[in-house]
Amino acid sequence: MTASAPVTMVATMVSRNMSSKKDEDNTVLAAVPHTTRAATLALAQSMQHKTVAIIKNPHFQVVTMTTASGTVTLSAVGGAFGCMGGLIAGAMVGTVPALLTFGTSIPFGAIVGAGLGAPTGACVAGIAGGIAGGAAGHGVYVWRAEIRGGVLRFKIATAEKNKQARLALTTAKDSTLDRASKARTFALDQTHNARSYTTRKGKQVGSLAVSTKKRSSEVVADKRFQVTIASAAGGAVVGGTAGGAAGTVAGAGTGALVGLPAAIFTFGLSVPICATIGGGMGCFAGATSGGAVGGVAGGTAGYNAQKYQKEISGGAHSAWSKVRVKAADSVAQVRTLVSGTGGTGGTTGGVGSE
Repeated sequence: MTASAPVTMVATMVSRNMSSKKDEDNTVLAAVPHTTRAATLALAQSMQHKTVAIIKNPHFQVVTMTTASGTVTLSAVGGAFGCMGGLIAGAMVGTVPALLTFGTSIPFGAIVGAGLGAPTGACVAGIAGGIAGGAAGHGVYVWRAEIRGGVLRFKIATAEKNKQARLALTTAKDSTLDRASKARTFALDQTHNARSYTTRKGKQVGSLAVSTKKRSSEVVADKRFQVTIASAAGGAVVGGTAGGAAGTVAGAGTGALVGLPAAIFTFGLSVPICATIGGGMGCFAGATSGGAVGGVAGGTAGYNAQKYQKEISGGAHSAWSKVRVKAADSVAQVRTLVSGTGGTGGTTGGVGSE
């Protein structure tokens, strides 16, 4: 017998056992009634259809998605907060036996607290997030029509407000443009009026300057003005000179008289000093007064002389004619007398000689 004989015998026995067991199972299945099998298959198909219908239901999908989202979101947040809270709590608990453990209990307690707090916070927050997310998803799905209507009403109201705002902006823009146009027109009109007024006034000023210059030239060129100015200047010079001389003499005399009482105390110096001061003041006052009086008198005389030049010339000519006539008459009379006197003398001489 070879070494593979025991293995073959074992395989044969196992095969026989399996064949016998399969025959037993077939016998049991054959014993089950045909109706029970049909009912079980129908129930399984019904459960399958219901499960598929539930999975495809939008309400179930929305609630499932919101529940999963809330669970994941809040579990992450809760895990983070739980880890931090457990870390702090474990570290605080570890501070109690820190003296006995040489401080190693603090990090150990913090690690243990973080390990316990993270899953605890994740679980609690995940459950709360799932419940909140599912409730929110259920409410949104149930009230989706109302929410959609509210959103539509909000959009309509917003669009209406936007339209009104645009209309108001357009109206304001048109009003602003109209006002700007009116202001521009008004500014242009005022500028034109100011320019016209300035031009007109410039012309008037130019005309006035030309007229003034012309009148000044006429006045300067006028013989009467020239004679008046020359007479006034001559009168002012003559009057100022005469007045200054008279004022000097009168002021010096008055000053000497004023300084005379104090001559005893000043050894006679007050007399010439007061005379000098009085002479200067009198010269100034006399020259001023005499110049003014002489200028007025000379100007008046020159003006009247020029004004009544014809009358004065006619009067002088008439007087000169009268003088000439008188002189001619006088000459004729003298000649007559001379000639008469000469004839008589001759006769007398003749008689004498005889």
